[in-house]
Amino acid sequence: MQIPWTARKSFILITFLLVMSVVPSGVQRVAAQATPARTKGADISVFGTYTRLWPDYGPQQNNGVTFGAFYTRYLSWVSPGVEFRIKIADGETVDEKTYGGGARVEKPMGRFRPYADFLISAGTINYHFRTPPIKPNGQPYLSDSSVVYTYGGGLDYDLTKSFSARAEFQGENWSMGGYT
Repeated sequence: MQIPWTARKSFILITFLLVMSVVPSGVQRVAAQATPARTKGADISVFGTYTRLWPDYGPQQNNGVTFGAFYTRYLSWVSPGVEFRIKIADGETVDEKTYGGGARVEKPMGRFRPYADFLISAGTINYHFRTPPIKPNGQPYLSDSSVVYTYGGGLDYDLTKSFSARAEFQGENWSMGGYT
């Protein structure tokens, strides 16, 4: 599968955002203490979650998994970052796979970390038709691909220093340009 030009632009944008969040801003902080009481400049986290998917076509229950990683830079009032994720959800009539990344913003409040994100991904959908429709070129219509825009948010709750529980909602916008 050849990655569409818009997916390449998305990859370049995500890479730029990641580099900009890692590069020091050049602004120096002046603290009253020689060493601040608590500092945490940045963090890299990985995650794996169970995914429940409600596609527009087929049964309303696809089960899958989502894997990902995100880089967060902690600032005084908000924590911006970059997130990358892969989603694989298989169903009786539809399989969906997406991979991509984008911007994430969270606001730590003690053990609670609410966040919002916007991701741009490359997506593939495979259909399991009993009798597939035929495209105008005579080939059966079995799959399609799209740039997928994902928006949503959730809440991470720190269980321990190293583990968190997560609940989230993600909406997706697929631009299917294939057979209709």
